[in-house]
Amino acid sequence: MQVIRRGASLLIPVKLPGAMSPEATRAKDACPHCGKSVGLSFWDLLPSRENNRFLVCKACGGHYDLSNNCRMTSILGGMVGMALGMAFPFQWIVRAGHASKGSIALGIAAAALSIGVAATTAARLTLALEAKR
Repeated sequence: MQVIRRGASLLIPVKLPGAMSPEATRAKDACPHCGKSVGLSFWDLLPSRENNRFLVCKACGGHYDLSNNCRMTSILGGMVGMALGMAFPFQWIVRAGHASKGSIALGIAAAALSIGVAATTAARLTLALEAKR
């Protein structure tokens, strides 16, 4: 809302055509069809090789998927998580366990967890949904 002054004391409120009102902003996880929250799960945000994948809105039944930008950011986040997971927790756990089989398995589990957390965090930060047919 912008106020335009006409004369000395006349104030006329004018709504600018490009201005977004608070009720017009959509949530990042809003369905592209109905606008309601779709309730994305942890698994939906993980990177996927499947190009024909689609998710179904629980409210309207419309098909949607993550945008390409969100997918690529998720993949890059997973790669950063893999680098950090192998560089720090994996090595710390293996050294502490003197390279036993159990410590190696625990280190791999910690690295896998860091990959998943990094990928889903990156996807959540750049979340955008697009309609599928």
